[in-house]
Amino acid sequence: MPPFVIQERYSGRRNDLSPLMECDELLRGMIASGGPVPNDYAHVNRALRHLGDAVRAGLVSREDVLSYAHDITSRHLEGTMQARALGKKYGYSGDFEIIEAIYTLQIAQEPHLRRWDLYFHSQAAPNAVRNRKAYFHQLLHSHSAGRTKVPLNVLNVASGPARDVREWVLDNPECEVFFDCVDAEIHAIERAKKLCAPFGKRVEFYHRNVLRFLPARGYELVWSAGLFDYLTDRTFVFLLKALMAVTKRGGEVVVGNFSDYNPSRDYMELLGDWVLHHRTRDHLRALALEAGAAADSIEVMWEPEGVNLFLHIRR
Repeated sequence: MPPFVIQERYSGRRNDLSPLMECDELLRGMIASGGPVPNDYAHVNRALRHLGDAVRAGLVSREDVLSYAHDITSRHLEGTMQARALGKKYGYSGDFEIIEAIYTLQIAQEPHLRRWDLYFHSQAAPNAVRNRKAYFHQLLHSHSAGRTKVPLNVLNVASGPARDVREWVLDNPECEVFFDCVDAEIHAIERAKKLCAPFGKRVEFYHRNVLRFLPARGYELVWSAGLFDYLTDRTFVFLLKALMAVTKRGGEVVVGNFSDYNPSRDYMELLGDWVLHHRTRDHLRALALEAGAAADSIEVMWEPEGVNLFLHIRR
């Protein structure tokens, strides 16, 4: 396997590229041996954290690291989850196909790629994405419990493949729960319609930009798991106000956001160019207050990994 010659590509740069060279040496060794095994994961994570520290300190430019990531991925890792995220098929890394692949633990069948996908799925961030599906299901259970012949109306914002909706309805066919799903990506809407075709009367899809359109009816539960950590604070507050406005009194808005505790962050940002607005519990609370939520109506929870935070606002 021809080495990725960092010294030649970046000759003349003032940056200290040694963390990138160390990471390259480790990754090339694992590529040569068929990919990382579980005992290697800590070594990879440590090398990426070292590289991330160097980028944050200004010792290595993010552009150099991303150029490297594209090079080594295109040479050796095409077809992996990492390559799919880095490729941004629909314009951003966490598109509906990536989320679907994370939900269903998709793994390449080629032996030299399989280990890389196992490494990808083992990390905290993909586990947190899977956990948020379970979190949504728990919310649906709690909001629908005890309702007798009174339908529960749910707004699912940036609904993606809607696999979470499909699985819950299949498991709870007798519950009077109706979903309005909004997504800006037409391919996500088409995929979701196919997944939810068996119970189409209970799920309505809207191909719209939620910053410009929301369905007009009132909802007992408004849910958005994978959108707000792509938004600036200003846009976050704007959209949160709009979601609160379509939530009935006694209902609840629940918004997911990656926390500042994310052990997968360096892998996501440096090898996947997957950049989010990570926020703390206090930051989310402050944004909710700015959007007009009452202080005693706000609660911030999290899933088992502690990576995905959930801002709850009671109306």
